[in-house]
Amino acid sequence: MQIRHARHGDEAQLAFLLEDHERHYGNPVADGAGAKGASFLAESPLGGTLCLVAEQDGGRLVGFAILNPYFPGPNLTHGLYLKELYVTSDARSAGVGEKLIDAIRGLAKQRGDTRVLWTTGEENAGSQRFYDRLGMRREKKVYYVMDV
Repeated sequence: MQIRHARHGDEAQLAFLLEDHERHYGNPVADGAGAKGASFLAESPLGGTLCLVAEQDGGRLVGFAILNPYFPGPNLTHGLYLKELYVTSDARSAGVGEKLIDAIRGLAKQRGDTRVLWTTGEENAGSQRFYDRLGMRREKKVYYVMDV
């Protein structure tokens, strides 16, 4: 298994993963709806959204992490916001999530980021157990959403 940046050629598998992710959280999504987002993530614009993928030895993608750079952080530093981390149901409990987290940490250090932030739903006990087991720090925050 390797963790790498999404690239041209990953679009079809990445689209499937994006759709699978939506369905996992109970959101109805049509087959093919992830294609546009997959193309966006595979382009990897300079300074923009980053997408790491977990690729099995046979070339199958089984997970992703989507990150966005942010500024400012504490003392005018910069960091990454982990928007989504997802592993397919058949690849869970096989260390894929941990490998993605390790790769995120390595990427942040390489970029000179000072922290990675993310949220999870209050009801998402499985994700919370995963992050707690890895020793991630919880902070009390209020999360706002503006639909436009």
